[in-house]
Amino acid sequence: MHEVRPGGWKLPADRPNYGALLGIGSQMLVGVVAGWFCGEWLDKRFGWSPWGVVVCTLLGVAAGMYLLIREGIRINKDPSDPKPPASGGK
Repeated sequence: MHEVRPGGWKLPADRPNYGALLGIGSQMLVGVVAGWFCGEWLDKRFGWSPWGVVVCTLLGVAAGMYLLIREGIRINKDPSDPKPPASGGK
């Protein structure tokens, strides 16, 4: 039988967290697909074909990139430094 640890299941430090990577990819995919559907609706509603799909899909890609960059910054933050870096160049 498997031993149940009191702190719950934890990955060893040398194993990558594939769930987090899958989540980032899913966010990108959902943004692009949602943009495409929104663009299709706008094209049919207002007759803007193909500009609704193009613009909304690009907005979906931009939103996905924003989330990707934000997650990368969060992962690379130094946990021992509680204060964020001051902005303004001073």
